[in-house]
Amino acid sequence: MQSQTNLRKKGQVTLSDAPGIVLIVGLTFLIMATVAYIASSYGTSLATQSVTVTNESGWLNGTGYTLSGAGAPNFNSLSINSVTNGTSNLIVPTANYTVSSSGYALNTTAKAYPSVLFNYQYQMSGTAGNVTTALSTAINNNTSIAGIVLTISLVAVILGVLVGAFALFGNRKA
Repeated sequence: MQSQTNLRKKGQVTLSDAPGIVLIVGLTFLIMATVAYIASSYGTSLATQSVTVTNESGWLNGTGYTLSGAGAPNFNSLSINSVTNGTSNLIVPTANYTVSSSGYALNTTAKAYPSVLFNYQYQMSGTAGNVTTALSTAINNNTSIAGIVLTISLVAVILGVLVGAFALFGNRKA
């Protein structure tokens, strides 16, 4: 005589499987919520590192130039040390250019500098900040899918419990 477990067909979920399924779905969403909380509360205070850039080639004219470091994760605290004219090796006066906090350099005079060398420092997030930001972004991009999956999973568990209960109690004879 075969046991009840051996008679179960592949992919069939029984009433005894429901607690495990609920636990897995619940833990998954608990982890997602924890990561989202950490990212929103502590994401900017995670380890940062200071980066110094020396002699980055660029230009100062009416179109502007974006510093290469501006693409770093959580780029902030930009400090321009100097801007040197690439042809004459003379320092470009600070009154002749502006650099925004986002790393966009723009000439403020009619004189164009087709070749300059930027020397600057900035702060960026370290590995922990990068990982937290990436997880937070992934969760934020998939929040609507997560809600749908949770709803479908819970409906499936409830239907499984109901079908199991009817199957268990429906076979009894008076």
